Amino acid sequence: MTTIRKRCPFCHTEIEIPRSIGEQGYCQCGAYGLITLLSEAGSFFQRARKALGVDPAETGRFMEIVDGGIVFEEHGEPVMIQWAKRPIIPH
Repeated sequence: MTTIRKRCPFCHTEIEIPRSIGEQGYCQCGAYGLITLLSEAGSFFQRARKALGVDPAETGRFMEIVDGGIVFEEHGEPVMIQWAKRPIIPH
């Protein structure tokens, strides 16, 4: 399987990610990344919230979400990577 190298938008660590729609993973800083079709980008918030275990009712804050850009095309449709990170909750 081919991979792509991308930088985490939060800590800038370079990560090797399988070049496949639906691949997901976590950076060493705790950020969550997902490769998805551009047309399905709207569902990222719910998937990231579940993957990171973020409940805005409990934390009072939302995740930070970053569009990592278009990484390749699949059957002529743009495929992108999106990132989210759990909110920092002051103690």
